Amino acid sequence: MRRAAVLAVALALVPLPAAADVTARYDLGREALTVEVDEGGDYRAEVAGKVMLLRRGGVDYVVIFQGTTPLVVERQAFLALATNKVSGMFPKSAGERRDMLVASAGEETVAGRRGTLWTIRAEKPGGKAIQAVMSADRDLAPVGAVFASVLDAGLQTFGALLPDSNLAERIREVMAKGAPLRLVLMEELQLRSVSKAEIDAARFALPGPVMDASAFDQAMSAATTTTTVTVPPPPPLP
Repeated sequence: MRRAAVLAVALALVPLPAAADVTARYDLGREALTVEVDEGGDYRAEVAGKVMLLRRGGVDYVVIFQGTTPLVVERQAFLALATNKVSGMFPKSAGERRDMLVASAGEETVAGRRGTLWTIRAEKPGGKAIQAVMSADRDLAPVGAVFASVLDAGLQTFGALLPDSNLAERIREVMAKGAPLRLVLMEELQLRSVSKAEIDAARFALPGPVMDASAFDQAMSAATTTTTVTVPPPPPLP
């Protein structure tokens, strides 16, 4: 469940662009990630049985599953709780500032859709690059807005833990280029399929009662497995 908490803490969405309903299915390591966005801007982003991120009627929620039990909390409360927990948890890395560069590395086709491969790497040679194949397809714009906002919120929450660099700014720059078809950050994310079929409004229903932050924290802490809101150290710079 550690991965679920990390995925959930990243959530902070701005209003999504108006468009027809769209569902994008991704492979995420050994998991599957589904992102559904309706024409009104409600969304559901889910790793089944682990974490669900919902927008319903303009309000954002985080859902983390303990077994089959959904723990539902408003996004703002969750992010405040997560920020408190990571504060002071890890010392900020010391050392020389390492600025990052963004570069285009050609075209790539993923799941039948064409995109541009962008890399983020340190100015000095050595190390692995962050990779992102980004598509400017208009029908994927709502999905791209979800990803951009998710990563932006994660960077706001964990930014103080990153080594001294412009990595956060470079990630935002790349995510503003469209929707990801393939993304290699901590794990590899790859688009599998896209559907424009109408989404049943019931898909955006809350799966349980909304808890306040205190009750949510107590429920997570009471779990007998690793379902507490734990946060691993940030990934090293490329």
